[in-house]
Amino acid sequence: MFQSDNNGPDVVAGVFKWNECADVYVLQDCEHAHAYRLPTRATEDDVFAPAKVLWWYGACPVWTLRALLTLPGPEDPEAPADLEPAPPGAGVPGERMPVRMRKRGH
Repeated sequence: MFQSDNNGPDVVAGVFKWNECADVYVLQDCEHAHAYRLPTRATEDDVFAPAKVLWWYGACPVWTLRALLTLPGPEDPEAPADLEPAPPGAGVPGERMPVRMRKRGH
């Protein structure tokens, strides 16, 4: 979860890491989400600020998640393999700061 101030998370994002790439899902609000796959060969790359992507999709949250979950794995011959510049708005927007979630035990 990311926020730009102290009022709570503005964006929720998740990452699934494969061997040489990662799938990222970014939920911006109840009507907008986007997902992408990017290579992760360089450890200093920020998966939440991609410069190039192998695949990208943006729509309502449900259809975006469906598209990501039906994307073939990276080893599949049908998987996207062409690296392209990331579209504007890909990643987590704005100045961001991680939000820590703490769970108290009873």
